Amino acid sequence: MAYELKKALAVATIIGAFNIFNQGSASAVTFNFTQDGWSQGGIVTGSFEGEDLDSDSIISETEVTKFLLAWSGNQEVPTLELTDIPDRWEFSTTQASLISGFTSEATTFWSYDGSTGSVGIGGFAGIIGDTTQSAPMFELVSAETIPEPTSVVASLVALCAVLLKKRF
Repeated sequence: MAYELKKALAVATIIGAFNIFNQGSASAVTFNFTQDGWSQGGIVTGSFEGEDLDSDSIISETEVTKFLLAWSGNQEVPTLELTDIPDRWEFSTTQASLISGFTSEATTFWSYDGSTGSVGIGGFAGIIGDTTQSAPMFELVSAETIPEPTSVVASLVALCAVLLKKRF
């Protein structure tokens, strides 16, 4: 009986230690960004928060949790602020750069296509608009590691098994 208890305790301890030290984790990140070089002046500033939930090194629009883009305005495009989660967003976490992005609210938009270098801001009717050759520059503000729920649950199950075995 004592041997079986020791064996169960050893197995539970190994499983618990493995799960605690080898936890898979996702990382919630916050980035600030700026973009200048617009033909008529002005600057884009903003930030976004997101988490690479599928571990593909890309934060897409479905993984963005908070977004803000502010445009200072110029002669062509008046001041605007966009706060909705982007319609399209592909951010490389390994390169800390935007692959492509598009966000809009009401009649205004901002877009970036990294493959062509096309960047624009303006109105959908085409009455207002401006372009730049500058890609947005990103700065990591914070990164928070979040344990995967399955690892936490497995660790708790192992701990409960150890406690139950000690009790009975």
